[in-house]
Amino acid sequence: MMKQNVRVLFVANVAKEHVLKFHVPMIKKLTDLGWTVDVACGGDEDIPYCSSQYKLAYTRATVNINTFKGFKQVIDIVKENEYDIIYCHTTVGGAAGRIASIFSKNKNVKVVFFDHGFDFCKDAPWYVWITFYPFEKIMAKLTDAIICINQEDYYNSKYRLKPKHRSYFIEGVGADFSKFDVDNKMVIRAQYRKNMNISDNATVLIYLAELTPNKNQRLLIDVLEVIRKKNPDTYLVLAGFDHCDGYYMKYAKSKGLDQYVRYLGWREDVGNLYAMSDICVASSIVEGLGLNLVEAMYSGLPVVATNNRGHSTVITDGETGFLVNQGDVLDFANKVSMLIENEHLKNSIVTKGLSECRKYSTDAVLEKLYSILLNYTPYPFIEY
Repeated sequence: MMKQNVRVLFVANVAKEHVLKFHVPMIKKLTDLGWTVDVACGGDEDIPYCSSQYKLAYTRATVNINTFKGFKQVIDIVKENEYDIIYCHTTVGGAAGRIASIFSKNKNVKVVFFDHGFDFCKDAPWYVWITFYPFEKIMAKLTDAIICINQEDYYNSKYRLKPKHRSYFIEGVGADFSKFDVDNKMVIRAQYRKNMNISDNATVLIYLAELTPNKNQRLLIDVLEVIRKKNPDTYLVLAGFDHCDGYYMKYAKSKGLDQYVRYLGWREDVGNLYAMSDICVASSIVEGLGLNLVEAMYSGLPVVATNNRGHSTVITDGETGFLVNQGDVLDFANKVSMLIENEHLKNSIVTKGLSECRKYSTDAVLEKLYSILLNYTPYPFIEY
């Protein structure tokens, strides 16, 4: 029987938009198994189930003065505690955790980096490659294992970065489908639409993602403009933190579409939001995986998304959803219109999507993650 006194430092960028959103089930699982899990991240929100939480100075921004203060804090934490594993996430958290490992009290500490999407990828501009690829190449020398969630990143990790031990590919961070098991969907649908002043017969497009230049909600506003020429009773719902200071609201207003777009901010009731919607749309330029697509598929929505490494990992074009080239407004609008006008096509996409999304469930992914982390404890017994 494996000893259970494994100590892990979990390092990420921020609490609310990352740790609380993706990683609480894994923290709970490891804690329930008797592991000591400390969490270090930015933000004032409390993380459940961890043994200790260190609230760091840095934010989701990549580089500013608080970034360096946060790095110093992580180094001090690692100096003061004897961890078996430093398990790090995101660009900032990944850098902080791996650099701090140099100062570890435990000279046999193992470093596992969970890549949520390398900044360098085939869709990224050249200046991103010359900045982030050399950086990750250097960081790989401090990394025992890299976990990837799409095939492009897995290839780059295994054959270009080459961590000290190996690279792994898994199906994301795990989707907690229980949040999307909504009772009385028709009641919820009617209630939410009434609250948003949207008619029962309207078509609602939804994108659950922070409002940022990378998520590119401007494309969806352009798509809405085209769709409404054929299907005028169509609305766009955007839910997520606005990091663009109202830019997308102003853009929609400039096109006379402000009354057809709803901005909800951060929401916890994601299952109900999908229940009141008809089609999931996703416009990001670069994506690590696209967990929101998986959640929408489980909720019974067809998906139209831009073609990037993360979306193409989830969606088989024409079968479990549609993929559209970045910036192709007309094709995007055409695919959405096809789903609005062709019920048989929509049902076929939904059925295949429901079948495909099961492998992304929290239970399935947590078992794989646990078996990976176990190899980097002093007591490994399984090789995933």
